Amino acid sequence: MAYFNAVALALVMLLGVLQIAHFSMLQRLTQLHEEEEENKKVEGQNLMKTAHGFFSSLPMDSTGSYRVEANILSPGNVSSARDVTLVTQCSPSHLHHLADIAERWNGPISVAVFVQSHEIAMTRSLMKLFRRCPEALGHRTSVHLVYVESQLQGLSLQVASSLGGVSKTGCVDGLMQLSNIKQQNYALKVPYPNNLLRNVARDNAITQFIMVVDIDMVPDVSVHDGFLKFAQENNLFDVHKSYDKEVFVVPVFEARSNLASLPMKKAELVSKVSEHSIRPFYLMRCDKCHRHTDYKRWLQLPPGEAMTIAYDVEWRDAWEPFYIGRKTVPRYDERFKQYGFNRISNVCQLHMAGYTFHVMDTPFLIHKGFKEKGQFHAEKDMENTINRDLYTTFRRELQLRYTDAKRQCV
Repeated sequence: MAYFNAVALALVMLLGVLQIAHFSMLQRLTQLHEEEEENKKVEGQNLMKTAHGFFSSLPMDSTGSYRVEANILSPGNVSSARDVTLVTQCSPSHLHHLADIAERWNGPISVAVFVQSHEIAMTRSLMKLFRRCPEALGHRTSVHLVYVESQLQGLSLQVASSLGGVSKTGCVDGLMQLSNIKQQNYALKVPYPNNLLRNVARDNAITQFIMVVDIDMVPDVSVHDGFLKFAQENNLFDVHKSYDKEVFVVPVFEARSNLASLPMKKAELVSKVSEHSIRPFYLMRCDKCHRHTDYKRWLQLPPGEAMTIAYDVEWRDAWEPFYIGRKTVPRYDERFKQYGFNRISNVCQLHMAGYTFHVMDTPFLIHKGFKEKGQFHAEKDMENTINRDLYTTFRRELQLRYTDAKRQCV
């Protein structure tokens, strides 16, 4: 009996020791959890400070509304200045179009991307994809990010910690993810600063010539190499010609969205136009915006072995051609945002400044999909009215600037 009493007492004492140990362990675990939470809080605060310090160190635009992170991705192969850069701009959801551009463009590409606060983590991470992409995209492209200054205050921990983030997605998979995001640049929650983006991308091009295009356009395969040869043969890279007032117009078309493949060269393009699967750009939306290119005349010109000037066109109201020009051409007016008059204002200034518009005989651009009147975003008419008034002011300013000009933008 005494034995069992001793055993019972020992068990009671052991249970007491275990309870004390358990209580002590719970206290320690609670303490460790509290320390971990405090460390996370401190780490988060440090990351926030790091993010704030990083973004606040970036240069601002002239209005103080945007921060610009130039060359977050730089070309692996440094280009010669005696070249032409394809310049474009977009929001992150349209970056996948670069793959199609790079397949047809043998030269450097410079793209400015408008990034809102909720897109920063994804976009900065996706920049790593480009180094895993084929050389045409990953090693000839420079990318520049433009942020909204007012959105950079109080960034979330997720955004702050993304400053060093690396995506584990492969190039193809990553681009496919982007292509699944259906979002119009003009349908964002804040005004889309298209002309600021164009200037950021063109200012960071290192070549003497640039060609500014929309992100959902692709060039024919001969544009880059053909123009490069044309420029070399006509000494366009010579210093004494660096301020010649001339631009080289590249006609633009639009293709049905269900077209199996886009034409590579002019002969194929002409055939598709006759089949009505491709037509002049903006034919149904704004015919006068491009008809002065004189598509009928251009399509009748036989494809030449080497690119050359086909004819000149005197600027007329509403004409807004896409062109190859020297980097010395006037910059885009950054007051224009959203839809309307953002490109024509630039072409109007070229006209007032005395530029000649040469239409080239063989190169072309193709927009993916027909532009139809009913495809506009809801605020299009309001934006157009605002920018029309701004364009009226802009033209008056040009008259004061080019007082000796014999031309008018009317």
